Amino acid sequence: MFKQLQKALSLPRMIMTVQSDNGDGTVKLISDSGLKATAIGSGSAGSKVYVQDGRILGTAADLPHSEIEV
Repeated sequence: MFKQLQKALSLPRMIMTVQSDNGDGTVKLISDSGLKATAIGSGSAGSKVYVQDGRILGTAADLPHSEIEV
């Protein structure tokens, strides 16, 4: 039951596009819906990455996708 609660309260994983590398271990990101963020990690401009809780988790495939707000 505790694991179910943790999963329900965890922040969502998003696919975002790297806009630029800040040179200090962070990057500027933008989502398809226009949400801008800064995250810890690295990536080259234009690449797609998975982001969760302000950290880059890894490279995402550059495939078509959509975001739905609930």
